Amino acid sequence: MGNDIFGVKWQDWKIHFKEQDAWNTPLRTYTMPRVVNLINDPQEQDNVLFPHTWVLKKGLPQLEEHAASLKKYPPIPTGAPDPYTPPR
Repeated sequence: MGNDIFGVKWQDWKIHFKEQDAWNTPLRTYTMPRVVNLINDPQEQDNVLFPHTWVLKKGLPQLEEHAASLKKYPPIPTGAPDPYTPPR
């Protein structure tokens, strides 16, 4: 959201770094990420980081790939004309 990364989904797992229930509620930032098994807990209520710390090793490379793609293909700037032509 904006420049903030709130989480990443990998297969049936979700890793949360930040959460906010609605736009006008407090933002929760975690010092240790929350891990949720989406099959067992589709409402994302239970943090199962322990004993599933291995999920971080599997899911975080996706976040690194995303960050690298943003360097190669930067987001369209706010207020850019439509249609947008990226610089070369």
